[in-house]
Amino acid sequence: MTEGTTLWRQNVYSAVVGIAGCLVALYGLPSLRHENGWLVAAMAVIACLLESLPIPLRQAQASLLPAVIIALVGLGGLEPAMVCGMLAACAAPLFLRTWDSVIVLFNAGQYALSTCALWLVLHALHSLPIVSVHAIVLFDLAAGSLVFLVVNHLLVHTLQWLRGNLLPSSIVSALVTDAANLALCLPFAVLVLALAPDNVWFAPIVMLPLAMLAYMLRAHRQTLDLQMIHEATTKLATEFDIRAIAADAAILTRRMTLADCVVVFLIDNEHNALVPMAVYPQAYDHLFDKNGWPEEAGGVIWKTIHHRDPVHIPDVRKDARVRILGDHPTFLSMAIFPMHAHLKAHGAIVCYAKRPRAFAHVHQYMDTLSNQVSVLLENAKLYQELQERTFRDEATGLFNYRYFYEELAKRVQTSVTENRPVSVLIADVDFFKKFNDTYGHLAGDVVLREVGRLLQRHAGVHGIAARYGGEEFAILIWANAEEAYRIAEQIRQEVSRLAVEFHGYHLQGISVSVGVATCPDHSLSDRDLLLKADSAMYWGAKQRGRNRTAMYAPEFDTQLFVDSLTSLYTHHFVNIRIRDDMMQGVTKWGVICIDLNQFGKVNTGFGFDVGDAVLRQVGVLVRQCLRHTELACRYGGDEILIVLPDVAETELAGVCDRVVNAIEQHRYVVSDHVVLSMRTTATYRVFEDVADGPDLFNRVAEMFAQLSTASEQTMA
Repeated sequence: MTEGTTLWRQNVYSAVVGIAGCLVALYGLPSLRHENGWLVAAMAVIACLLESLPIPLRQAQASLLPAVIIALVGLGGLEPAMVCGMLAACAAPLFLRTWDSVIVLFNAGQYALSTCALWLVLHALHSLPIVSVHAIVLFDLAAGSLVFLVVNHLLVHTLQWLRGNLLPSSIVSALVTDAANLALCLPFAVLVLALAPDNVWFAPIVMLPLAMLAYMLRAHRQTLDLQMIHEATTKLATEFDIRAIAADAAILTRRMTLADCVVVFLIDNEHNALVPMAVYPQAYDHLFDKNGWPEEAGGVIWKTIHHRDPVHIPDVRKDARVRILGDHPTFLSMAIFPMHAHLKAHGAIVCYAKRPRAFAHVHQYMDTLSNQVSVLLENAKLYQELQERTFRDEATGLFNYRYFYEELAKRVQTSVTENRPVSVLIADVDFFKKFNDTYGHLAGDVVLREVGRLLQRHAGVHGIAARYGGEEFAILIWANAEEAYRIAEQIRQEVSRLAVEFHGYHLQGISVSVGVATCPDHSLSDRDLLLKADSAMYWGAKQRGRNRTAMYAPEFDTQLFVDSLTSLYTHHFVNIRIRDDMMQGVTKWGVICIDLNQFGKVNTGFGFDVGDAVLRQVGVLVRQCLRHTELACRYGGDEILIVLPDVAETELAGVCDRVVNAIEQHRYVVSDHVVLSMRTTATYRVFEDVADGPDLFNRVAEMFAQLSTASEQTMA
């Protein structure tokens, strides 16, 4: 059956019901002259008021108008009851601005016919008017009200059947809702019948509290909705996780609208698609494509977002704009609330129901909620953009070491918990200092950016590529050892073929040395895993000729070369490195000596465990401040030595200031109630003509002796 035929059938049926009701009312209209005109007018006003103030009941809204109709019929006034019902059916749409001629005609007719059925039952069971109330009268009123309800629903559900959207579940739901509504109306009708024989003006007086009750119930529901919105937005004001905001918004929306399912769609600007960020309940999650709905595919949600006004779809099967639900939809009606903030579209909150016309009376405060959620989402996006900037290295656009350390700790923990392998790759650009000296620092920056882009591409969507140090990079990927080594080797080969454009020149001959370590194969600790990847890079790649890839092996263990407490290099390791570099002709060395002031008092005052905790944190800070070629070792108990090959005095001074500031500005949390700060004494010097390793370390010993004397004089 075509859509046009269906529409014609329902319009004809609506007109037949409406005209039939009007004819019945017109037939009895002459009898109105025998009624109290002022009383009928007063009851008509109350009827219009009750119809205009539908109260929230379960998943729908219901009118308390039946109380007026039952009371008037009980008083023997069929004609006044029909007229009041029909006037209310016409006045309420005008007041609520929902006028539809066909619907108004149908509602007026079905009220008249239902009222007539009520009168016939009461007339058959009891003589009218009712002059006293007793048990039999209550039974008769209940029977008549039940017939009123059945006839009303028979007319309405026949219309739904003609529309093609009649469901057994909707019949049961509507009957239960209206039965509850009648249970609320009957006591007032009975009270009118009990008091009216003494004075008919008790009828409108008794009905006034019912109108007040309807208003109070609506106001109470509105207050609850506003309170829910206020509490939710207040709670979410400090939340900057977009997914969490969307999830809470979906839960709150379902509470307010009683929808079967709520989906919060957000616009993915990168792919220009609507992505279901939150689906509640999650049992319906499989119905919505995680890749999103592209704008070019169209659809009612995209159109609603562009037009900015909420949209109610009574029956998705009758609306060609609805495409996201497929040919055989689980849900038959939907309501869409677009989200905009500061003239920018963020998405939409979409309510779904399994029955048609579920959201005909969706609460007005959903607009308020969608607007509030829009602002929260915009704030969260701005916060994440700011966080992104603080975690990014400006020169390369990659993540910085701080973000890398955080992600490393999280992913290693996940790897251990879920037995899911994660690998760390450390890549160091070979001979980068000579490259800078030859072509200049600007050319070096261009090379770092190009290498960074290449690493980011190999890291993929779920990997992390970061600038670990000056010319050092770190990659964190979900891969086992074999796969990680393959990726590392691909990186090395592609870098060796890299040709960088700089001011018209093709810069070539770039290479990297790469070390690989995997959790859980090589370590279950994030710190140790990083150290082993670094060891593989240095001992397995750098020391074996550079431009190599090396997987961690026990032979690279650096226990002889790394201080177990601070994780800085040992004196022995630095001596080896200096010897190797001197064999390559390096004779100019920069030295920084740092002494932690009054460190002995930390050990004596708080214990050696606290002192060790401070030294561990100092070691982390020093490592974070230095590049791979800048060697740092624990020279003594609380002394730090930093050695840099072939460095200018200004650069050495900058490194010294950076390390000292990091140590002194850090707050050392050693227990729940103890936070320490450290002060240092530091000196630096550049030696131009170092003969060999022993010569350099003799000069270092003299510097520390002078530093110790200066420190003692400062404390004296």
